[in-house]
Amino acid sequence: MGERVAQQPRVDDRSPERGLGGTIGAPRTLVPALLAAIAYVDPGNFGVNITSGAEHGYTLVWVVVFASCSAMVIQYLAAKLGMASGKSLAEHSSERFPGVGRLLLWAQAELVVIMTDLAEVVGGAIALKLLFGMPLMAGAVCVALFSLVVLALKVRGRSHFDSVVLVLLVVIIGSLLWQVLVADVDRVALLRSVVPGPLDSSAALLAVGIVGATVMPHALHFHSAASRGHDDGSEASHAERLRSGRRTVRSVVIAMTIAGAANISLVVFAAALPSTAGASIETAYAALSANAGQVAATMLAVALLASGLASTLVGVQTGDVVMQGFGRRPIAPLLRRMLAVVPTLVILGLGVEPTNALVWSQVVLSFALPGTLVPLLLFTRDRRIMGVLVNHRLTTAVAVVITAVIVGLCAYLVATAF
Repeated sequence: MGERVAQQPRVDDRSPERGLGGTIGAPRTLVPALLAAIAYVDPGNFGVNITSGAEHGYTLVWVVVFASCSAMVIQYLAAKLGMASGKSLAEHSSERFPGVGRLLLWAQAELVVIMTDLAEVVGGAIALKLLFGMPLMAGAVCVALFSLVVLALKVRGRSHFDSVVLVLLVVIIGSLLWQVLVADVDRVALLRSVVPGPLDSSAALLAVGIVGATVMPHALHFHSAASRGHDDGSEASHAERLRSGRRTVRSVVIAMTIAGAANISLVVFAAALPSTAGASIETAYAALSANAGQVAATMLAVALLASGLASTLVGVQTGDVVMQGFGRRPIAPLLRRMLAVVPTLVILGLGVEPTNALVWSQVVLSFALPGTLVPLLLFTRDRRIMGVLVNHRLTTAVAVVITAVIVGLCAYLVATAF
């Protein structure tokens, strides 16, 4: 993912650089990458990966690996866009595609936010039910209220967003790795599963869900905004952009590797459960409790709750980014947030099985991905926008192949359904 650049003079690495938390150097790129990684271990990932492991064993591990590697490339482009231009993906999309194009892309981005909110709220509600016996609707309301409180604190400038999300990420990763340690893993079968294989209609549905849960479109909006920088046009500023680009590659690889390990852990521990475990988070929790002990089951529920809460924090930020980028007359943040969670409460009120809701929300995200990926590719290959950080031809080619594979998976799902 190296870029085609000219030789630039060295400048002082200690020069301050604006970013999240006012950090500089590697943290300037690593913190946004880790925050974006939360989107890759949200409750939707729990739903599709546990279901795929329970129903198909290790068969779909290669899809998780492909999606994780794809996420590295795509998140790198998103971070680079914000860093080079000082604008988010939503802002660029609004400017490049005015009129009907802007409205369509805005509608697509809002659908993504709603589907993401659905996964966050439903996942948090399931976790509260497993931990405290709370009814699903009551748990969903609690998670929704949590997001409103976070938004209110953010508006008042009192939110310690970065620190809270990173602590929750540590809880998620630690809990999921523990599940693998106590699971009975068939290492030979796991290694073989990295090689792609044929998919039946059920596996195709889950494969598309895994891609949607891993290459999250809303994370692209978030990461581009979180990485925004300012280039004053000087040679020193250009050189600093080049160094930041290289740090971004390392940061994204680290963050996406962590998220990929967590997603593979979900598939692996679910595949190791008895076949009677079923294909829902609740039945997996019960089977884990019976086979590995209550401590392991409780850690799974804690990881799911931490995932729901952390994803809610990122979702609040992403909703603001989308609204600020596309909206000419922004809706009040609290009202926008309430409108986003209403569909989730309606779905739960209708009695839809929660794990199925999680899986289908991720399938919708997969179908929405091209509407986010194509503009991102157009912007990052435009030298007028990117300057010295413009895509190398190989970078663009890899991203085009990834987009084509994602579109192909969605088309294959539609074909198998009929």
